[in-house]
Amino acid sequence: MGRPRIMPLRRRLCRRAAASLVVLALSEPGWAAPVSPDQAPAPLALPQVEQDIASPSAKVRRQALRGLRERGGPETLPLLARLLGDAELDIREGAMAGVIGVYVQPPGKRSINSAAAAFEVARFRAEVWPLPDTLPGALVKALADEWPSVRRDAAYALGIVLTPPVSEAVAFEITSSLSDRDPSVRIAAARALGHLQVRAAVPLVGRINDEDLEVRLASMDALGELRAEVAVPALADQFAFYVRGAAGRAAISALGAIGHSSSVPLFEAQITSGYPAHRKAAYEGLARSGRAGAMAQRIETAMVSEKDTRVLIAMAFALASAGRAGVTRVLDALAERSRADEALAYLVELGQPHVAAVAARLSDPNPVVREQIAVALGFIGGPQAAAALTAASGESDPGVRHAIDVAQIRIKRSTGAPTLNRDAARNRPVFPADVAKPAV
Repeated sequence: MGRPRIMPLRRRLCRRAAASLVVLALSEPGWAAPVSPDQAPAPLALPQVEQDIASPSAKVRRQALRGLRERGGPETLPLLARLLGDAELDIREGAMAGVIGVYVQPPGKRSINSAAAAFEVARFRAEVWPLPDTLPGALVKALADEWPSVRRDAAYALGIVLTPPVSEAVAFEITSSLSDRDPSVRIAAARALGHLQVRAAVPLVGRINDEDLEVRLASMDALGELRAEVAVPALADQFAFYVRGAAGRAAISALGAIGHSSSVPLFEAQITSGYPAHRKAAYEGLARSGRAGAMAQRIETAMVSEKDTRVLIAMAFALASAGRAGVTRVLDALAERSRADEALAYLVELGQPHVAAVAARLSDPNPVVREQIAVALGFIGGPQAAAALTAASGESDPGVRHAIDVAQIRIKRSTGAPTLNRDAARNRPVFPADVAKPAV
């Protein structure tokens, strides 16, 4: 099924005369810890909730929202989408948090207290629930909300619930948010554009010179995620001017993510930098530019004296990208909480050539490692990854078993999908019967 068509909505809605500032007990704004099973009432019947969200009483609508949040699950998404346009600010914010909460569950002992935090987790761990027809339009409409908090979280939510490729209309609306008057909205829009692989490089390049530092950093990160070669000259200028500052680190990190051949001399110079972040980005750039193979011996020699763990993993990634020994060190990093997400991203990027080594770690004694291996295999895809996941389907740990189930569905949907992104099939507005919540 095709996605619902969403017309440009940048023609702002008429401002409401006043906005409610009622503080809702269930959220601040909507990110309170979920009610425990012992405390939660029986889930409300959805037909009754559907009537309640149409009530003229804000109190009744808040109760309906509470019921939807406590119930959770993809069946609540169409009703939460309707509440995204509610007249009351706290209800809109709570509905936004509810939508995000359906797709993103806190991993392990980590907590999620904002849409930005959920966006970070969602990169590899968003649930595979497909979209109901009405949700994308409701989220795009929320990009024009009068309150910055709603506009910001709508951009993050679109980055969470959608997968590439997105429609031109949606891309236009998120790109338009790069001009929002509030910096937090511009940051969210830049990050969403990078994650959704929206090739709107020119507006992002312009934001490299934004008046707000955090917007500049987010824009450079997004350009790196987009592998936007058009941004290489501007990023090189940023690095030359801000070499020792946060902007300089963001610039060389983006250059390393792009890996353009014109940046190879910079990468070769920066592998001896006194700044670990610069060395790390330089080795990533050598990997992505295809230069790591020619420098493999030099990299291996440098690993003996390198002390920074982040740089060592990047060096291993570079060697593995060139077909040399290195993937084992990347795999080992999955056991380090502070490095696990980065190592997971490297493994997904290394992809099919290393799938056997990745799959072998499904027998690791650490369930945290096994869970991340299952996630990696789901994104790598292919028959070998699918076979390894099937062989591990008897996994006893609930978290690992859920990760395996999600990875299998991800691979199943990717087969024959005519898209650049394996996970884009999740955008289909159909609810699957074969995805279950993790056991508790």
